[in-house]
Amino acid sequence: MTPAKRPYVEALDFVRALTICSVIAVHSTWFTANGATSVAAGAVSTLLHYTRESFMALTGFVLTYSVWQRKVKWMDFWRRRYQLVFFPYVVWSFLYPFVFQPFASVGAFFKTFGWDLLTGQAWFHMYFLLITMQFYLLMPLFMVVVGWAKKHPWRVLGGAGLFEVALMAYDQYGIRGPVHGINAYTTIEVWTYALYLVMGGVAAVHWPTVRAWLSGHRRLVTALAVASAALMLAAYFIQLSVSHQQMWAYSVLQPAMVPWSVLSIALLTVWGIGYEERRRAVPRHWQSIKRIADLSFGIYLFHPMLLNWWMWILGKAHIPSGSFWLDGLTVAMLIPGSALVIALIARTPFSPYVIGRAALAMRQRRPGLAPALGGLQHRESQT
Repeated sequence: MTPAKRPYVEALDFVRALTICSVIAVHSTWFTANGATSVAAGAVSTLLHYTRESFMALTGFVLTYSVWQRKVKWMDFWRRRYQLVFFPYVVWSFLYPFVFQPFASVGAFFKTFGWDLLTGQAWFHMYFLLITMQFYLLMPLFMVVVGWAKKHPWRVLGGAGLFEVALMAYDQYGIRGPVHGINAYTTIEVWTYALYLVMGGVAAVHWPTVRAWLSGHRRLVTALAVASAALMLAAYFIQLSVSHQQMWAYSVLQPAMVPWSVLSIALLTVWGIGYEERRRAVPRHWQSIKRIADLSFGIYLFHPMLLNWWMWILGKAHIPSGSFWLDGLTVAMLIPGSALVIALIARTPFSPYVIGRAALAMRQRRPGLAPALGGLQHRESQT
């Protein structure tokens, strides 16, 4: 007997949409508000840097929710999932260096292209796709962990939390020199984000309970999130005064980021539950949130390209960077601009190879075709 379809978790649309907007804000701040040198811009980036962890938690939730208590044929699972992410990964890993980097020869380009495919270094955001593919491969093992967490959620979460804090401390304070030991490729290793993937998986199998608790403790979650934000900013300014290195101070991979990431994800989920309740009352409202969430994977892939072109225009116009008004203008331009381009691509027959989703016209004829891609796309996986 086939298990009944699980209800769609619309609260995640809000989490996904706000997270992708925050990703764009982080990258815009880096380029237009001099995030590498400005203390204020660094503080903003520090608070917005929950985005990696949020997408990892979404990925853990979505994939667990899609297979939990179902008989999974893992070869079919891998075939479907890798089709959704591998081709866009190759296409965009080719496009970014081809468009923005000069090469001495064709051979030099393809040598770099091959290395980029192995390391996710074609552009600064491509690592997420590489981690996603690693997680797909580990899903059978991950579901064993989720099975333990079903019975002992706090033990599993506690163990994952201790591991995460220890690993972040090692990344921030233990790594020295060109050889990084056990975490040599820290940004592209799936275990770097173990806690957040486990959080997502545990939330998926306990979702009714988790949803009810978050809904009933909104003020507590908000207060804890504010406190963790203050802790994160305190750590930022202390490290800045000690190390005098901006990148070191607001590194994503540091112990202080763990409580802030966990509680920011919880707070976004609380807001998402509120969004879900309003959507149920008046379904036609909040369509922009739903649309951005639906296009989030394509927006993620494309927005750095639009940002680069925007910075080129600013340079040609001799408009200096280093101001928050320009940062705000950039964010306001990038979000709808990227969404518009991806919406147009979604209507073409080659959209599966570029943005990992079937063409819009085909999806309208066959609604079940909308694909799932971890934290960035998930229509199919929640049904």
